[in-house]
Amino acid sequence: MYKKLFRTITILIVVLSCGTLGYVIIEKWNFFDALYMTVITLATVGYGETHQLTFHGRIFTVFLIISGASIMLYAISSITSFIVEGELSHIFRRNRMLKQISQLRKHYIVCGAGRSGSHIISELAKTKRNFVIVDKDENVLNGYKNYLCINGDATEENTLREAGLERAAGLFAAISTDEDNMFLIVTAREMNPGVRIVAKSLKDASAKKLMTAGASAVVQPNLIGGLRMASEMVRPVVVSFLDIMLKEGYGDLRVEEIEVKQTAVKTLTQIDIQKSGSLLLAVATKEGYKFNPSRNTVIHPGDKLIVMGSAEQVAMLESHL
Repeated sequence: MYKKLFRTITILIVVLSCGTLGYVIIEKWNFFDALYMTVITLATVGYGETHQLTFHGRIFTVFLIISGASIMLYAISSITSFIVEGELSHIFRRNRMLKQISQLRKHYIVCGAGRSGSHIISELAKTKRNFVIVDKDENVLNGYKNYLCINGDATEENTLREAGLERAAGLFAAISTDEDNMFLIVTAREMNPGVRIVAKSLKDASAKKLMTAGASAVVQPNLIGGLRMASEMVRPVVVSFLDIMLKEGYGDLRVEEIEVKQTAVKTLTQIDIQKSGSLLLAVATKEGYKFNPSRNTVIHPGDKLIVMGSAEQVAMLESHL
C-alpha cells in the first residue's frame, strides 16, 4: 500500500518538475510562472498561457499535454482507488491496532490462524487472555476482526516485533508446516530467550527437532486425536465430562494453574479457596504434586494451585494470591 502511494506521488513530482524545468529553460520564465503553467496544462483547466509562448514552447506544451494527461489520469485514479477501496482506512486501522499491541504485557501470540490456530484463539478468548493473531493470509484474518491481528509472515523478526514478542508470555507456533514452525521457533527464541513456546508437530519425527530448536513443549494433533478416539471407546463417561468443561454451550469450566505470589507462608485454610467457588485439585511444589491436599497443607510463594472453575472464579482466587 505504501509503495503504491509512494510511486504515485513520485510520478506526480517528476512530471511537475520536468514541466517546470522545461518552461524555465525554453521560455526563461521564473520558477512560479513555470510551475503555474505546468499545473494548468496538466489539469487541462484552460486558463490560457501565462505568458506568450514561443514556437519551441508550444511544441513542448504539446508533448507535455500528451504525456502528462495520461500520467495525471493514472495518478488521480490510483489515489482515488487508494481512498475508495479502503486502503487508507486499513492503514489507520493497522496503526491503531499496533498502538494497542504496544501496550500489551504478558500476552500470547498465536502464529497461524488455521484449523489448529482457530481453536487456540477460541480458548484464549473464552478464558479472557490477551493475545495477538499473526497470519500472512489476509482472508483468514478477516474472520477475526474483533481481535488484535497482524497480517504478516510470522517467521520474520519485524512481524514478531510488531506482535510484541519481547513482552509476551508465550507464543503458539501453529503454522501449517513443521518446517515453518521450526524456523519460527529459532527466530522467536533468539529474540526472547525466556518466552514459552508451544509448537504444533504434524510429523512424529519433527517433534524432537522442534524441541531441539527451542520449543518449550510440542503438541502432536495426530497423536492426541488417536488417544482421544481410544478414550472415547474405553472411557466414554470421562470423555463426556471433559467435553462438558471445554465445549461451548456448557459454560467456561477450566482446569487452571495459579501461582502463589504472597510472601507469607500460609495454609489452604487461611486462603479459603471455597469462597471463590473454585475446586482445588492439587498443589504443585518444587518437590512435586500434592493431590487432593488437606486444608492444613502449607503453601509457599512460588507454589502453584491447580484448580477447576470458571474464568471469573479463577480470577477471583488469583486476586487473593
